[in-house]
Amino acid sequence: MSMPEHVNVAMMTSGGLAPCLSSSVAYLIEFWANALKDGKIKGLTIRMYIDGYKGVLTGDSVVISPDVYDDCTSLHDLGGSPIGNSRVKLTNVKDCIARGFVKEGETPLEGAAQ
Repeated sequence: MSMPEHVNVAMMTSGGLAPCLSSSVAYLIEFWANALKDGKIKGLTIRMYIDGYKGVLTGDSVVISPDVYDDCTSLHDLGGSPIGNSRVKLTNVKDCIARGFVKEGETPLEGAAQ
């Protein structure tokens, strides 16, 4: 099996806040950062979408700098989500249009898939 040239990882959190979300974010960063360090992948970009599906629909995201990969372990001690959360329902088209997440004639499900 050949080694991937570059891996793009994206994460968002949705639903209600839960104590495990920060730890899940930390684990995702640790897993892929270790894969990079161990030579299992050649390159890595980790993107976090801000405020759940809202961030996915509006493109509001942040790329995690490789400089902080090793600092994410402190997230295991926190609750909630460091990247925010929302209860946006992709099936509620009218609400997503009213809130400016998608334009008239667009569907949130299709937008999120892009």
